[in-house]
Amino acid sequence: MAKGIIIAGRRVRFRFFVFLAMIIVLFLYLINLMFRPPLYDTVKYGEITSWDQCEGLVIRQEKAYTTPDYGKVEFFVSKGQLVNKDELLAVVYKDGYDHKLIDNLYNTKQKIWDYQNKNIVQEIMDSDFDKIEEDIDSIVYTMQYSIHKDELYDMEKYENQLRGLLDRKKEILDKKESASNYLEQLYSQEEEIENQLKEWKVEITAPESGIISFELDGLENIITPNDIDYFTAEQYLAFKEHQPLELDKENSNLDVPLFKIVVPDKWYIVSVIPHKNIFYEQGDTLSLKIPGLSEEVISAKVYKVDFLKDSTLVILEMIEGIESVIETRNIHVEIGISAEGLMVPAKAIINKDSRTGVKIERNGDISFIEVKVKALEDEWAIIEKVNDYDLLEHNDIVVIK
Repeated sequence: MAKGIIIAGRRVRFRFFVFLAMIIVLFLYLINLMFRPPLYDTVKYGEITSWDQCEGLVIRQEKAYTTPDYGKVEFFVSKGQLVNKDELLAVVYKDGYDHKLIDNLYNTKQKIWDYQNKNIVQEIMDSDFDKIEEDIDSIVYTMQYSIHKDELYDMEKYENQLRGLLDRKKEILDKKESASNYLEQLYSQEEEIENQLKEWKVEITAPESGIISFELDGLENIITPNDIDYFTAEQYLAFKEHQPLELDKENSNLDVPLFKIVVPDKWYIVSVIPHKNIFYEQGDTLSLKIPGLSEEVISAKVYKVDFLKDSTLVILEMIEGIESVIETRNIHVEIGISAEGLMVPAKAIINKDSRTGVKIERNGDISFIEVKVKALEDEWAIIEKVNDYDLLEHNDIVVIK
C-alpha cells in the first residue's frame, strides 16, 4: 500500500494532488474568461424564417346530427362533399325493417336501370320507325302520282315495298308496346315495395350547408369557435387526451350520431408549446404546415398568445385548408414566421435584468440595447429595438457573448 508523501509531519495522499490540479485548472479557466477579449460582429440586414414544431388541437365550426335507432342507412353523398341545406343525404330504415323488401327493391331498381341503359337501342328503333314512316309516305305519293298519270307498270313493285314497310312498322309497334308494358310492370313493382317500406323509411336532409363527414369523436357539439376566447391550457390537455365514445348500438338507448356538417369558414388550431421563446404576437401572419395531411403551406393568423409559467398557449386562426383536417382532431403542425430587418448573430442575444437585448460597441463604449426578437434560427436572429431613444443601426458593432 502506498504510504504517500509526508509534508510538515503529515502524510499527504496522491488524490490530494489530483484535487489541487483540478482547482488550478478551473482557476486558470476563469481568469481566461475574465480577460479574454470579446468577439465582435456587425449588425446586418436580412430575412430569416424560423419554425416551431408542436402538436395542435383542431377546432371547427361543426355540428353532429343524430338519428333514431336504425337498422340500415343508404347514403347519397360522400365524405368531404359540399352539400346544400335541405339536400337529400341519406335514407334511414328503422330497426326491425324487413330486409327482404330492401333486397326486392334493389333488384327491381336494377332491372329498371338495366332497361333504361338500353335506351340507345330504343332510340335506334324510334329512328327506324321515323324512317319507315317517311318511306311509306313517299311510296304512297309515288303510287298516287303513277295512278294520276296512268303509269301502272310499276304498281306491283310499289305495292310490295309498301307491304314490307307496313309489316316492319307493325313489328316495331309490337316491340315498343311490349317494352312499354314491361317497364310499366317494373315501375308498379317499385311503387308497391316503396309503399310497404314507407313506414320504415326516413329521409335525412341536410339541416345546413357545409362539408359532410362521417368521422365523429364526440367533441363536435362541445368545443366550437364560440369558446375560443376562453380556451385554456388545461382544456387543451384534457381534450387532447379525449377518446371517441364507442357506442354499443344494440344495447344503447341513445340516438346514434350519423354524420356531421362542417362550415368551411374560419377554423382554429390550439397548441401549448413547451417553452416561452415565442417570437410572434397577436395579429401576426404565419405560415403553417400540416405534415401527412396537406402538402400546401397555409396562411395563419395569430389569434392569441398566452405566456404561462413554463410554456405558451398559442391559438391560430385560418380561413383556408380546412378540407385537410375535416376528419381529424389532433394534428402535428409546423409554425413558421418570416421576418426581415436588422440581423445579428444568435449568440449576441443576451438577458440582463429580465430584459432581452444586445451589446453595441460605439466609440470605445459598450451599451446594452433592449430589443425584441422577431425571428430566430440556429445562427441568426432578426431584432428591432424596444425603446425609441436607443440607437441601433445597420453596420453597428455588436458584441458576441
